[in-house]
Order: sequence, then structure tokens, then C-alpha cells
Amino acid sequence: MVDSRSVPVILTPAQEAALGRIRFALEEPAGVVLLCGPAGVGTSLVLARLAAEFGASQPGGMPIRTPSELADAIRRDVPIGDVVLVDDVHLATADDLALLTTFAPTRGGKARCIVLAGRGRLLTLVGRDSRIAPRVRLRAIVPPWSVADTRRLVESRLGAVAPEVVQTCHEITAGIPAALDRLVELATVTAGRRLTSADIETIHRRLDLQAV
Repeated sequence: MVDSRSVPVILTPAQEAALGRIRFALEEPAGVVLLCGPAGVGTSLVLARLAAEFGASQPGGMPIRTPSELADAIRRDVPIGDVVLVDDVHLATADDLALLTTFAPTRGGKARCIVLAGRGRLLTLVGRDSRIAPRVRLRAIVPPWSVADTRRLVESRLGAVAPEVVQTCHEITAGIPAALDRLVELATVTAGRRLTSADIETIHRRLDLQAV
């Protein structure tokens, strides 16, 4: 289980929007909420913020479970709570997903809400399962970052840079914050001189070589 007690304070507008939609959905008992987005856009961060908020009043906070952890808890009949957060559901095995569908609440059933977070494959998995799809109340999507989001991170770490540097960073990373963070982290070694788009391209090639 993930420790959700230390969560970064600042979310992007898109992450805040997804968080706000989930908060609204969880105001009503019983239902399934899906939180989706491509790898690296911050779905786990949004889930961690949600856990910090809902778990603030309970000892140890609110756990974020993997599908296998929740499936194991269901099999052992462990008390789970009314709000259940599950991450990386796109990695669920067929057996674990089947067990999650039997656990997922119906609108007239137990006062339990379950948030299933994962990558795009999660939507496909849920859409194929006639037992859980009708119980989905909300689909919250975290998209890649906008250029404005990219600019905020780049300038917070590197100071004022030319617009073309921001644009190059955004194009190279396709607005994926995890990739942008790695790129900017390596770019900080050049602090003290003015960065150019060519510098960013060079840094990107270096990251590609490291990944091989």
C-alpha cells in the first residue's frame, strides 16, 4: 500500500479539475469512479491527494491499494471502509478484476465508493465488463500538461527562459510531467548560462542514450 501522508501541495489545473470532479462524485454513497490518464501525467498524485483528504481524520491515513492488495483483503474478509482507493488497475489480472467487480457497489447497495485509477487500458477493461461498467458514476481524465503548465515548471526550476525553450521542452516531452521533470533536472546543470533550444535537444538525446 502507498503512504499518502506526504503529498506535494501544488497540482496543475487539470489535476485539480479531476480531483474536484471526484470529490463531487464521492458526496453520494455507492458508485465507481474511474481516474485515467497516460503514464506520467499524475493520476497517482491525484489519488494520493484524495487519500490525504479523506484519511486526514483516521489513524495512519487512508491506504492506496493495488488491485492484488484489495483482492486479497476481500478474500480474507478484512474491513475495508466506505471509500476505497485503488491504483494501477490497468495492471489487474483477470481474476483480481473479476473480484473487484463483485466488490464494486450498486446504487442501491452498500454505502461504499471505490475509485479505480490507472492508464487508458483501464477504460477498456471496465468497458468490457458488463458487471462493473453500469456502476461507473464518473470518468475523470488527467490529460498531458498544457504549454502553460510546462512553462510554470520550467521557470520554477530554471528561472526565466526564452519562449522557444519552453516550447521545445513541451514538444519533446509531449506534456508528460514525469518526462519533463527528468529533462529539467538534467538541464539544471547548465544553470548560470542562458539555455537555448539546441541545449534542450542535446539534453534530450543524452536522456535517450541513458535509457538504452
